[in-house]
Amino acid sequence: MSKLNERIVMVTDHHVDCGIGYYSLELAKAMQEYGETMLIKPYRDNHNDEWLHREYPWIKKARYRSLRDLRPYILPLFLRKAMLRERNTLLHAHWFLSGLAVTYFTQTPTIVTMHDVSLLHVSDSNDKYLNYYRWAINRFRKRQIPLIVVSEQSRQDTIKYAQYPEELVFAVHNGINFNHFFPTETPKDTSRFTLVYSGGLGKRKNLDLLLNAYQRLQEKYDFLRLTIAGNNPQQTPYPTMAESLQLKHVTFTGFIPDQEMNAFYNSGDLMVYTSEYEGFGMAPLEGMACGLPVISTSGGALGEVSGGGVDLVGYDVEELTDRISKVIEDSLYRKELAQRGQNWVKQYTWQNTADKTYEIYQTALQHKPYKYV
Repeated sequence: MSKLNERIVMVTDHHVDCGIGYYSLELAKAMQEYGETMLIKPYRDNHNDEWLHREYPWIKKARYRSLRDLRPYILPLFLRKAMLRERNTLLHAHWFLSGLAVTYFTQTPTIVTMHDVSLLHVSDSNDKYLNYYRWAINRFRKRQIPLIVVSEQSRQDTIKYAQYPEELVFAVHNGINFNHFFPTETPKDTSRFTLVYSGGLGKRKNLDLLLNAYQRLQEKYDFLRLTIAGNNPQQTPYPTMAESLQLKHVTFTGFIPDQEMNAFYNSGDLMVYTSEYEGFGMAPLEGMACGLPVISTSGGALGEVSGGGVDLVGYDVEELTDRISKVIEDSLYRKELAQRGQNWVKQYTWQNTADKTYEIYQTALQHKPYKYV
């Protein structure tokens, strides 16, 4: 592996207790193999990722004030301030707020990881925020900044919905930290068969389908349990829906810290993922890495990213009920599906992600065909 002679400065607008922040940390860790790489990230005293700044000397603090709803509009200014005295030859921003911060450094080659542009076509954001998002992408396009997205589906969507030049959009899959997600020998409660879901609880995650299927399943089996991990369930309609459907043994865990997610997955017997659209879809891969059989819909990039390791289903409650029933009743199929997932997920390493990202760096650094003005 050749080393970079340049100094790469990454900047993220997320803490590491969410998907984009997790991506930022894992990619920065993997890029250390290539040469000097710094990650600038938001910092708050007593935040649950404060320990990272002690663990990794190449992470720099960007102190900020959130000011509630003003956070998206002022955070780029705090990130920009943290970058001012840093020597760099390439800037790599993670998501659009940090992307806005790096656009002020007009003489430095810049890359922005957008992950996807789902806000442009499956969004439930308010108009003010969505217009801000569009303005940022237009700013990137005018400056001809290369974008990294996390799947070929996201690449095609970016070209279509953001009207971004196709030669400036690169698809690079995320990775999985296999030291974080792996099967354990922890004894399970064998008196119940546990279905698990992990992810957001927004409308496009389509948990209505899962809850309706579970209602049918509990009429067939009296030993089921459903555990749903996701932030702020009380702010969603799903707990009320579960109550109105008279669902039994359903638990909404709320937020689970990253270091506890492996135990969460390993507590399950089957993962079910019913999202209508994903630009990538980390959770099914995490479930596979933990040895779970996974049933998933194919919305967005889910078929591309997870299809070879899961049982893909359509958006039909009867079909989903039947597939879950098969996994419950057929122990041989359950083991085969789990093994298929474990074999499939092995390709998603952060080193592979870093290798492909490095190739894009080389394009930006050597050829510099873009307008940084």
